Amino acid sequence: MYKIKWAKNHIIIDDEQGLLIDTGSPVSFHSSGTIKLCGQNINVPTSIMEVSNAYLQENISTDIQGLIGTDIISRHTTLFNLQRGEDFIFMDDDADYSTRIQSFSLMGLYGIVMCVGDKIVKMIFDTGAPVSYIKSSLNEQHTIIRQTNDFSPSFGNFKADIFKIFTVIKSGGPAEEMEFGCAKEVDRVLSLMEVDGIIGTELLKHYRIQIKNGEFFLPPQGI
Repeated sequence: MYKIKWAKNHIIIDDEQGLLIDTGSPVSFHSSGTIKLCGQNINVPTSIMEVSNAYLQENISTDIQGLIGTDIISRHTTLFNLQRGEDFIFMDDDADYSTRIQSFSLMGLYGIVMCVGDKIVKMIFDTGAPVSYIKSSLNEQHTIIRQTNDFSPSFGNFKADIFKIFTVIKSGGPAEEMEFGCAKEVDRVLSLMEVDGIIGTELLKHYRIQIKNGEFFLPPQGI
């Protein structure tokens, strides 16, 4: 079990390694070249493309030395438990979570199919995203509640309009009101990836999620 701390809506393992949990990255890295996880020393790059520990520290304003991406997460059955102030993840979780969420993979990333508002959408699951996003063209009927600042290694800093939208991740399940952003910069990326949005850490504030063999599961009701 690894305790998690929050920093600007990002989730970071609360130990001396300073690891961001980022399922929006197919590749892990650490400034030391090694990540210690589940009793193993894993050799990783010291940075990836435009992203280094200095870049992450500058934008998240806390000590971050690297990130865990889907290349490492996919080797483990991983439980995200970030509700009710418990804030931890299990690696190699052995609980039987049999309620499967419709999911898919794309370029080494995870995705889920969910209902946002009245639309069925394909969303990339990105725990490195402090703001979730949906295409502006799919969000014409909701009212802006505020604006926020965000950043991307691909196109720098930008502003996003924020909306509250009722969302369902399992057919027949309860609707949860979640926050989503819209931004023209993100719209271009979503179009290139041929998906409808990005679901970030907002999802983990509402649901306990298990990832096993690339598939997504919910716990039994009441757990």
